[in-house]
Amino acid sequence: MDYQTYLHDAKIRSGKSGAYKNYLVKNIEIIGQRKLAVIAVDEDYAVLNETIDMLRKKNVRVPEIAFRVTTEENKATEDGAVRFIEELKGKASSFYVLVLAPYYSAEVQLAAMDKVIGTSAGIALALKSVCGYTERDYCEMNEPTGLGFSMANKKISGAIAADIKRYGGMEASTAAQLSSYKDKMKGQRCYILGNNSSKLDELNVLMNERTFASDSFCDFFSRTPQRPAYYLLTDPASYLGNGKYIEGMECFVNTDVKVFEDKFKKKPTYLNSLGNGLIDGLPTFQTAKSLYETSTIMPMYQMLQLAIYMGFSEIYIYGFDGIFELDIDSDGIGRKVPEGGVAGFPEKAKQVLERVRAYADNNGIKIYSLCETTGLSMFEQKKYEDIDLSAASIFNKI
Repeated sequence: MDYQTYLHDAKIRSGKSGAYKNYLVKNIEIIGQRKLAVIAVDEDYAVLNETIDMLRKKNVRVPEIAFRVTTEENKATEDGAVRFIEELKGKASSFYVLVLAPYYSAEVQLAAMDKVIGTSAGIALALKSVCGYTERDYCEMNEPTGLGFSMANKKISGAIAADIKRYGGMEASTAAQLSSYKDKMKGQRCYILGNNSSKLDELNVLMNERTFASDSFCDFFSRTPQRPAYYLLTDPASYLGNGKYIEGMECFVNTDVKVFEDKFKKKPTYLNSLGNGLIDGLPTFQTAKSLYETSTIMPMYQMLQLAIYMGFSEIYIYGFDGIFELDIDSDGIGRKVPEGGVAGFPEKAKQVLERVRAYADNNGIKIYSLCETTGLSMFEQKKYEDIDLSAASIFNKI
């Protein structure tokens, strides 16, 4: 089950409606004369409005919704209909906040996999630390309450458990193929390619070496005959319309992506996107995929694990500037980057990559960053022009 399916599920919506009704009735006196400010995705906001309409038909005096609030500064609107959370500073006496954000672990995990920023717990902390709110000034509306919500919670947890089991079976089906890559490239160097800040002329040179690329990197393929040595598919949308490119390459495919195996030149190797990963001692793929901050770096993280698994001793990271559009703090609040700047990586993402660096140091592996972002500053920085990419150097590495 994905996050959108979850949000539109009738039982989930019914369970949330029941919870919203209980919380609104319970807090009417606490809200008092204040108007409501709401933090919610569109689907939850629609359920809230339906619930408020039902209560008003029963003569419950629910306060007006003044505006919506966003934790992503770039989504605030000029007309004030959607305001950045920092505008609530010092306004607890005027606006009571309803937080409709992922609350329990399964919901947080699904939202992270769909690249949704912010959790109920993180937003609550931000309301207190950034805006000066107390617990009497907001309500976490997605905290499960009542039988309906409990059943919905159980359903989604069961669906995730079923996915984990199914993905494990798919990974096992190509386990022998995966093991054939173990230490195959021992002592060689490789490049992990992103497409956010990549230059085609530089990519054409780099793809003469051992390279990894993923997902929307295939947008370059219509402009160059060059191909990476290994391609990782984690995003179903990248396969649609680009299958003719992807199916001809040596591919690793996340188990939550459906492909037409029979069309591939070589059967793809499956990686369990909710499994343990390839390297003992590093955070599991499931752990990394369960938070927005780390889910966003998942393709790069998986390619790093693949490179280490294959035995590469020299790894370069290129083209990953700007994978985060905003500077995201520990509460999941995203602020705009100054003009001309490059967003760093959130602290939780950096913690995962710090673990990779420590593993590399302990195992004689060198990892370098060719990116400008400070998010990769745990690795030694190098410039593209400082790398020996002469034909002699390339052939010596093959």
